[in-house]
Amino acid sequence: MDTHQNGNGKPLRLPDFLHIGPPRTGTTWLHEVLAGHVGLPEGKSTRYFETQYHRGIEWYADFFKDCPADLPCGEMQAHTFSDTVARNRIRKDLPNCKIICSFRDPATRLYSAYRLLHRGYGGAVPDTFDEYWRSLLVACGYDLCSYATNLRRWQQAFGKDRVLVLFYEDLDSDPQSYLNTFCDFIGAPRLALEKSAVGGDKVFSAWAGARNNSVSKYMIKAMSWLDKHGGHTLTQLGKNTRARHTIRRFFVEDYEPMSQASADEIREMMLPETEELEHMTGRDLSSWKPLAQRKGERVHEARLATSL
Repeated sequence: MDTHQNGNGKPLRLPDFLHIGPPRTGTTWLHEVLAGHVGLPEGKSTRYFETQYHRGIEWYADFFKDCPADLPCGEMQAHTFSDTVARNRIRKDLPNCKIICSFRDPATRLYSAYRLLHRGYGGAVPDTFDEYWRSLLVACGYDLCSYATNLRRWQQAFGKDRVLVLFYEDLDSDPQSYLNTFCDFIGAPRLALEKSAVGGDKVFSAWAGARNNSVSKYMIKAMSWLDKHGGHTLTQLGKNTRARHTIRRFFVEDYEPMSQASADEIREMMLPETEELEHMTGRDLSSWKPLAQRKGERVHEARLATSL
């Protein structure tokens, strides 16, 4: 734990760990699972090192002042991974902090972000996924999914032994082992998922979303009120398959699976970063590569095996 003092000379409680993202790699799930098991701010992220730094270190420490002294404390700063300014601030204020980052196939991560933002902001987000990720490319450049480049910067700032690399695919396939790795790294007792309030839930990956969140919430309340005030027959009608699909069109927007062409274009663009991340971590990331290259690698491996 890093030592800072307030105006009265008393030590400030500050994070022992930070999960720096990138976004859509399971940080919300981790926050919900670990709530009550380690010290966390009430909200998922304070955004202190990104947008609230002007408030000062005492303001930031106030989020952790009531965290148990015998447990590590920290937060999920999912948008910090590629933020150079935030990284320098963390290095200055929390030089002994443990850093966690989690990686996910660049194409599926961007598509997940698109669906989330489109549901939440509607018209403020481009109508199609291709428009969305291309607009991000203009705004962010190739830093959009520069996993290896930014990982190296974090390792240089904090040391390789203080930076834990996780993969979203492991969370999806074996959440308990994923959680165990996280807890071991930050020095927290292991937590059995079945004892967590949300541990049994699947990693969120919806293919549909409300067209308008406020309208949908109103409809849920209205249907509940009807059911309690003599409208049970009507609400049951809403559960009828044909009627449900008819009504659903007005309130729910479905998302088609990401096209192979879009996925391959993103994966091709990020291929140098993917291959460098493979080299840095020893992880086989073939599934993150364009389909044609994956097939080519399999043919090469098959020929090599035959020649041996």
